[in-house]
Amino acid sequence: MKNLILLAVLLLIVSSLAFGQSTSAAVSVTVNAALTIFRTNDLALGTVSRGSAVTVLSTDAAAAAFTITGVENAATTMTVALPATLSNGTSTMPFIGEIPVCNTSNTQVGATALAALTGGSATTNAVGNLWLWIGGGVNVGIAQQSGNYTGTINVSVTQP
Repeated sequence: MKNLILLAVLLLIVSSLAFGQSTSAAVSVTVNAALTIFRTNDLALGTVSRGSAVTVLSTDAAAAAFTITGVENAATTMTVALPATLSNGTSTMPFIGEIPVCNTSNTQVGATALAALTGGSATTNAVGNLWLWIGGGVNVGIAQQSGNYTGTINVSVTQP
């Protein structure tokens, strides 16, 4: 009888080892929206006389404007490089930047100032959009050479 019980136990052990075991794992991936930035308006300081100044606030319609599109509700870092000067051939004049502002809707009303002239962080809206505006100005010297002065504002954006 003992032998029969021992044989039965051995058969149970061997039979459980003889059957294969398997499992599976799910595979998933999330693809983020492409991060893009488009300039929608250049900063237009207009025409100014020698010995005077002009400033376009970041909340003014003439401010440089950018549309950012990326991941929904994502922290977005904006880095702004303002020109130190505007130039007209060999003549230059200092450029004075304004603190950039941003908003999750395409309006400057209620826009939030970034942390510094060089940029800051904000969160995109529920569809991944963010708008950025940058102003600036010049103080034109009395002896400033006349002509068309230009410069470039560079903006880069990153998301985690």
